[in-house]
Amino acid sequence: MTNPTISQSQKRFEESLASLFCPSLDSKASFLFLKSSSDVGVERNGGRNGARLGPQSLLSSFRKLNINKAWSKEKIFELEVASEQLERKDFKQAQTHESENILEALKSQPHAKICHLGGGHDHIYPLLMALDQLYKKIIVINIDAHADTRMDTDPHSGNPFRLFDSSHKSEFKLYQIGLHAFANSSSTLSPMAKSAMKVIWRDEINEVKLQNLFKEIEQEITEHTAVIFSLDADALAGQEVPGVSAVNPQGLSVDELKMIWKKYSDLKLTHPPFLGLYELNPVYDSLSMLSMRVLSSFLYQTI
Repeated sequence: MTNPTISQSQKRFEESLASLFCPSLDSKASFLFLKSSSDVGVERNGGRNGARLGPQSLLSSFRKLNINKAWSKEKIFELEVASEQLERKDFKQAQTHESENILEALKSQPHAKICHLGGGHDHIYPLLMALDQLYKKIIVINIDAHADTRMDTDPHSGNPFRLFDSSHKSEFKLYQIGLHAFANSSSTLSPMAKSAMKVIWRDEINEVKLQNLFKEIEQEITEHTAVIFSLDADALAGQEVPGVSAVNPQGLSVDELKMIWKKYSDLKLTHPPFLGLYELNPVYDSLSMLSMRVLSSFLYQTI
């Protein structure tokens, strides 16, 4: 009996990352994508919709990349943790529900590398609330054009860190990299009630400042500390990543992003990497899906 012929499409599938995705979260994952496919928080902040499509669009591009030795033994899972329907009905309840889903996933996969995909940046709030149940100290390194610390009391994509500051039980420190003065009001930049925030402005970024910042972060880390690398895609240069909620005319280059990520990956963490990637908007991407290709290759090369 002759062996069945493998079609060209089957061969390409077997050689791509798509073949490493497992159908259900029933074994140990080496890599876990948590998807928050909703942009209700962006709408509540007055932004343009479309970010709800970001997680699946990015993963569609990511799946097509080829397997190399570093990826060959990985088990990859994806899990939807948000509910757009519930958010439209009761946004605060939906955030609580999302946080419970994330916490359950983190507990079931304690050794997996985590990538949380939004949706709007409001989804980092449920992630932080879940981590608040597991760690005594939380540090966020936020790469962004906007501080996302608006004073508004209603939750949305512009105030997740301010909201977490008012509700967390752990120690919390926020490091902001890439902010623009023209994109942040004085009230947004006002001190938080309980937590410290440190800013490196976009036009201040250089090797010395980043090195000193990460030395400071290193000294803050204990065995009970979670350190999250939060990337709001709005931080990146519009000519490289146009498919975002708010295009940045003076944003970071992808090479600068990789440099910052390298400093994060060099930290002596007691947990696998936590990467949050938010505000990708394929509705406004180029016809070639440039933004998805850029950031899927960033994931491939770094995580």
